[in-house]
Amino acid sequence: MSETSSAHPENSQSSATMTIADLDFGPIREKYDLATEFPEAVETAAARAQDAFADARVDARDLPFVTIDPPGSKDLDQAVLIRRGTEVASEGFTLYYAIADVGAFVRPGDPVDVEARRRGETVYLPDGNVPLHPRILSESIASLVASEDRPAVLWQLEFDSTAALTRARVRRALIHVRERLDYPTLQGQYDLGERLPEPIALLPEFGALREERGRARGAIELQLPEQDLEFDGTAWQLRLEPRTRMDAWNAECSLATGFAAARIMLAGGVGLLRTLPAPDDETVARFFRAARALGIRVNSADSPGMLLASLDPTDPATLALNSAATRLLRGSGYLAFTERPTAESTWHAGVASEYAHATAPIRRLGDRFVSEACLSYGEHWVDLREKDLSITGSVPPEILEALPELPGLLQSSGQRSAAVENEAINLAEAVALRDSVNEVFDAGLLRGGDGDHHAEIFVYQPPVIAQCRGDVPHGKRIRVRLVEANVAERRVRFAYPADTPPATTTEAKVPENPRVQDTPRG
Repeated sequence: MSETSSAHPENSQSSATMTIADLDFGPIREKYDLATEFPEAVETAAARAQDAFADARVDARDLPFVTIDPPGSKDLDQAVLIRRGTEVASEGFTLYYAIADVGAFVRPGDPVDVEARRRGETVYLPDGNVPLHPRILSESIASLVASEDRPAVLWQLEFDSTAALTRARVRRALIHVRERLDYPTLQGQYDLGERLPEPIALLPEFGALREERGRARGAIELQLPEQDLEFDGTAWQLRLEPRTRMDAWNAECSLATGFAAARIMLAGGVGLLRTLPAPDDETVARFFRAARALGIRVNSADSPGMLLASLDPTDPATLALNSAATRLLRGSGYLAFTERPTAESTWHAGVASEYAHATAPIRRLGDRFVSEACLSYGEHWVDLREKDLSITGSVPPEILEALPELPGLLQSSGQRSAAVENEAINLAEAVALRDSVNEVFDAGLLRGGDGDHHAEIFVYQPPVIAQCRGDVPHGKRIRVRLVEANVAERRVRFAYPADTPPATTTEAKVPENPRVQDTPRG
């Protein structure tokens, strides 16, 4: 995700306030059949659920875990602890990553599972979420809340001194989170040079090393603007969502766990991967041609990810090249397998590795099944450096039976969630700009028009992503005129150049140019 808010400090607040009455998300909920409430049988089953593995857990309550989440979050999937050294060496790192053990409360085929398969994932709207599981599970008995004993799927990952992943094991455990932390507070402490809480004191060092390894592998991290709606108690503000360094470093812990899970499942021959095919040579060549056309110097040794990471995020040319890079990251999906698949089919080009969603089972359906598959291979250490790694285990029949259905369910639920998020932001943009038609704004190009679609631009203030008619130039800060802000249809349109005469008749509707998405971590 982008750190554009630091690149454009004037964007941190919207120029227009929007009240609760202005923004009604009800029609969006109805359009996508988003039911906050659960059927009575599902709520009853969730309320009666008990830890099915209470007698088979490692007691890990001595480990001083903390959680790191956005302020106000209640569905807490992960807890973290990083220590110097491993069980076999004084150097390197050990990452303890505890994941909510949803599988201890939800079994395949029970009422909660059936409803979760219908929903696929938690959908987030500005006025509240539509949860995957009943809140008694997602915000209470399964959530890794502080100062309470909680069942967890405990990953123990070891790394060498360069943060290369060496071995892993996963067990069911009982943990006790010491403290709940949040990204903005931690980032503020770090920026002031204050010492971070002991369980994550090594996070900046470890996270930076993992990021460096990702770039060396060829991972691609886009820096594109991410919009958000925030309610301050009286009004909504359309703003850019800053991604703190703490957020990025903690994400490296989740990614490492996903790498280990993928490696274990591939070694065992049963599992569920998140995939993204590598771009072909012509797509990569087109990316570098776009960079040169924008005046960006290209080193022959650079990968797309290394080039993007080296650029100044405040430069409009960087914004344009990041948009061009989205073409490198098309075709994401899921792969369920019950025998070892081909290497080509398992790759995730965004992270340049095999990868599985493994760390958010409260919010994503597939992660629960990934945990169950990995746990099936036992509690022993697995050396992830072995080239032809092979392990044995007994994956439960109900997990095997569910796997073929999951890719389709996860793909469709992910698309629905993205559409809901886009429509909510579209509504906010139209409301924020409804009294500003024919006014002029500063902007930068995200994606050029292609004959079938208008160009897509990013307006700096208020932070808006919208279509723009006209021949919009690449890599420059431009001036555009707002020609439409339609609240009923949740649509905003601009025109370039800014002196384009206002439209006197309604122009023919042009097909939507899908918003640029930040896809590498998906």
